[in-house]
Amino acid sequence: MKPALALLSVLALAACDAPKLTGLATGLDMNAYSPMPAPGRPEDASFAFEPFPGMPGNVGDELQRRLWRRMENEGLTVIKRPGGRAMFTIEGTLTAVSEDTNSLVFYVFEVKDVAGQRLHRISGTKRSNSTEGDPWASVDERDLDIIARRVAALVRAWLYSDA
Repeated sequence: MKPALALLSVLALAACDAPKLTGLATGLDMNAYSPMPAPGRPEDASFAFEPFPGMPGNVGDELQRRLWRRMENEGLTVIKRPGGRAMFTIEGTLTAVSEDTNSLVFYVFEVKDVAGQRLHRISGTKRSNSTEGDPWASVDERDLDIIARRVAALVRAWLYSDA
């Protein structure tokens, strides 16, 4: 039952900006999401991360540091100061749920332009190796690093996809 609830949570997160279906006659193609190409030259791109809502502060801070490091390792420019101007903003929503033997983190990261229009979405899951009752307590630095590596690599792949 818990995995089913977790799946529903992810689907709800993924559909936040999606158009609402009003019936089968509207067509599924109208509701499909396709990424937009990155505007401008990839070399000129810069990224800023928004705070992660719903995460414990210490976990969110650690994830942000790891994302910065992994993005820089991918050759991407990260704006670290609050309110700093960047070409793109990345908003991440993460949810952790406990299962019998481990925790599962669902994540959705959206790359937006300066006008707030979503250009690209990255989503996935990461299963931890243990459970502590509180699902965030089971998410360790290795889990956060894997999420950060995946996100950074996929942002870079998107940025250079039409270069």
